[in-house]
Amino acid sequence: MSQDSQVRLPSWRSVGAEVLQWTHNTLMMVGFFVVAAGAYLYLHPKSVLSLEQNVVQWVSARKVAMQELQSLGQRASDMGSGISTADAAVLEPQPLPSLPPAQMAVADWLARRYSIAPAAMRELVAGAWAVGREEHLDPTLILAVMAVESSFNPYAQSAVGATGLMQVMASVHRDKFAPYGGARASLDPLTNLRVGAVVLRDAIQRGGSLQAGLRMYVGASSVASEGGYATKVLAEQARLQQVVASVKPRTVAVRVQTASSEPVRRSSAT
Repeated sequence: MSQDSQVRLPSWRSVGAEVLQWTHNTLMMVGFFVVAAGAYLYLHPKSVLSLEQNVVQWVSARKVAMQELQSLGQRASDMGSGISTADAAVLEPQPLPSLPPAQMAVADWLARRYSIAPAAMRELVAGAWAVGREEHLDPTLILAVMAVESSFNPYAQSAVGATGLMQVMASVHRDKFAPYGGARASLDPLTNLRVGAVVLRDAIQRGGSLQAGLRMYVGASSVASEGGYATKVLAEQARLQQVVASVKPRTVAVRVQTASSEPVRRSSAT
């Protein structure tokens, strides 16, 4: 056992010596690089100045960023504590626009059918009714064309370049978009609706019938080439007209009930 221990001791000593030698060499290399870096900076004072400038800029930028963060936090705190009652009322969610019963029913039905925000759909339905009165078109027809053409996506674009809710060719109808700022206005929902209704009205007048006008609107020369477009539009319009018709009896019933209740109230009073 003693002989084994005597054999092992030199090996541990050699390992320690190697570690010390490696540490010594490492420290020498570090010292060499430090001296070399110092010599380089001494011989190139511009490098020292550039380094100092970079450090100063970094510290300044960090300081400005911290000040901006503190300023934003202070503003948020001030807004939360000093907001007025009027400003709070403005920030609260606004109620959906109110429409007549028939338009409201159509807007709600379309919003559910095409997964459109109710507020946006009510704006489109109100616009279709207003434009329909101006252009002497049934508003349900305008809405049906929008449904078939774009599914109420105001940014839709076809392969041939038709854009917007009514899929109007802005390059062809530049004159109609000119009062609204040019062809770029075709992506504005209400502008596209208005111009599209004018194009539809002109097509119906030139075609002599609703079916022929719808074929002209879609650019088809015959029934065979339209791909059932007119049938789809008229079917969607029929559904919308059913929604409108479902509202009218309720309105009449309420009025009759109110009118018939007045004599009862008067008789009870006498």
